[in-house]
Amino acid sequence: MQAPLLEITNLDVFYGKIHALREVSLSVRQGEIVSLIGGNGAGKTTLLCTISGLIRPSAGGISFAGQDISRRAPERIVQDGVSHVPEGRLVFSPLSVADNLRLGAYGRSSGPGTRAELREQAAEDLERMYEMFPVLRERKKQAAGTLSGGEQQMLAIGRALMARPRVLLLDEPGMGPAPLVTREIFRLIVTLRDRLGLTVLLVEQNARRALKIADRGYVLETGRVTLTGASQDLLANHDVQCAYLGHDVGQNVRANAPEKPSA
Repeated sequence: MQAPLLEITNLDVFYGKIHALREVSLSVRQGEIVSLIGGNGAGKTTLLCTISGLIRPSAGGISFAGQDISRRAPERIVQDGVSHVPEGRLVFSPLSVADNLRLGAYGRSSGPGTRAELREQAAEDLERMYEMFPVLRERKKQAAGTLSGGEQQMLAIGRALMARPRVLLLDEPGMGPAPLVTREIFRLIVTLRDRLGLTVLLVEQNARRALKIADRGYVLETGRVTLTGASQDLLANHDVQCAYLGHDVGQNVRANAPEKPSA
């Protein structure tokens, strides 16, 4: 079996005295989309922030491409090949769309190649982002803060891709945009996996939508992984249906029950 590209082992995270993550273990293989589902406060965002170096774990390990990254600085983790699109997008509102995208390539300034070569690579990637997100080309001189929610989400993803990651951490990409835009964003996530071989760890409140595009999934409850499996198995799981998919099991029972005899 293929070794995991990203592997989390027995991870513990505290906020003061609050035990936010408890012995969390999960893995993501090259070219997979893995969805992490759970209720509000389950620890999903905390896990992504810990992987990207924004939060330090109290115990456990985070391995990327066979290297321990659990104590590395966030900028080093980006250079290693892990990009994080945070919840709420967090674009640089006063800056133009083009400048937001260029900032995504900033970490590559210390990478291999001359400065001229790195600038040329960044220019090529910028053009690629405009091809992937045509609306961003139309808005490239516009302040990022004036974009719609869906356009800002595209910008945040494009900015992360400018770093040329191997793993993309996506936190609630479907939160905010209109339904039509959200569907387009989720189609894009699949395209990134299928055409570019990008590996994705996806946090999404809409569990059904997340599992439909994922290869595998994990259920996180109060800081613990309580269930894992193939996405189709999780979609069919009774407990997942009741807790996260809005499925009223009793509705089917009532619908198929024989009618009571009339008095």
